[in-house]
Order: sequence, then C-alpha cells, then structure tokens
Amino acid sequence: MAKYLAIFNDTIDEIEINGFVVMNEKDVEAYEEMASSIGWPFVYAVGEDELEYSSGDDLLSRIEFKEITAEEAKSFKRLFSNEFGVFISESFLAEVIGEEDDDEFEDGYDDDDYDDDSKYYDEDLDDNY
Repeated sequence: MAKYLAIFNDTIDEIEINGFVVMNEKDVEAYEEMASSIGWPFVYAVGEDELEYSSGDDLLSRIEFKEITAEEAKSFKRLFSNEFGVFISESFLAEVIGEEDDDEFEDGYDDDDYDDDSKYYDEDLDDNY
C-alpha cells in the first residue's frame, strides 16, 4: 500500500506553523473525506493562538499529500515516530463534526418538527383541568 507524507503549512501572525504525518492511502482518503464534510468555520488552538478555517476544504488547501517510498516511510518512522510539528489530526476533525452535531440538537428538538402543535395536544385533557 502506498505511503504519503501529509505536510501541513499555515501562518499565525506572520509565523509559519508546519508539521507532517505519515499516512497510508486509506488514511489519506478517510482524512480528506472527513475534512470535506465540514462545511462550517472552526478554529484549532496552537498554544495561546488559534488557526481559523472557514471549512474543512479550507484546511485541506493547507495540506499537501506527497507520495513517498517505503524506505522514506521507514526513515520518518525511525526519526520522528511518523509525525512532527503541528498537524490537525483526524480525531480533532471528528470533535469538530461532533460539536456541530451537538449544536444542531442543542435544544432537544427541531422547530420544523413542531409546526402544528395540535398533533401533540389532546383536547380531552383540557376538560379534566
């Protein structure tokens, strides 16, 4: 299976933020799919600063996926344990997606489901009170 070096590059206040992680082809596809599913703004904390993204596609525009040889992958594993610097992980993206899902259902119901209150109201109950 092919190996890829996912190289992240962004800036905060004119300071370059970089990092990388070694992924296989399946990891790259899963990462791209997850990031692409984020269609809303989110932030990633780097120390006391934040990287701001308008969407997952905005994040993906800052990542380059470069195919590497098996020998290069072994070297990255030996030297860096497959990652180095700042790289926004798939688990963070899952949190972003989870937070958006929580916000959507924050009040427990969707107003569109309750357009007609009469279907949830039993008129016979009114007579007993």
